[in-house]
Amino acid sequence: MEGLQEQIINLVIILLTGLISYIGKHVADYFKKKGIIAQLESHKGVVQLAVTGVEQAYKHLHGAEKLNMAKIETVKLANSKGIKISEEELDILIEAVVKEMNDIKKEILPIENTTESK
Repeated sequence: MEGLQEQIINLVIILLTGLISYIGKHVADYFKKKGIIAQLESHKGVVQLAVTGVEQAYKHLHGAEKLNMAKIETVKLANSKGIKISEEELDILIEAVVKEMNDIKKEILPIENTTESK
């Protein structure tokens, strides 16, 4: 009896996984058709430029000051390109770009530390 229940549970899990994958593919296709993904990538590119510029030009700033300056510079750059970015989207994209930059730094720094110690 336990073996039958286990097989039924496994079958249900397989069916749910397949269904979720199917739905996910169609949702992604829908967004691609609507250009939402391309638009987000474009917005992310603008944010990356602004955040990188702020990181270089305002090294003396930290925390909220640097975040505020990144927002100001992103809005300036977006306006000059005719791109509209909502405040919520701006916050999310800045956080994502900063996280990517920090992840890259973490990957590079251990390599630099091991080569310096030799």
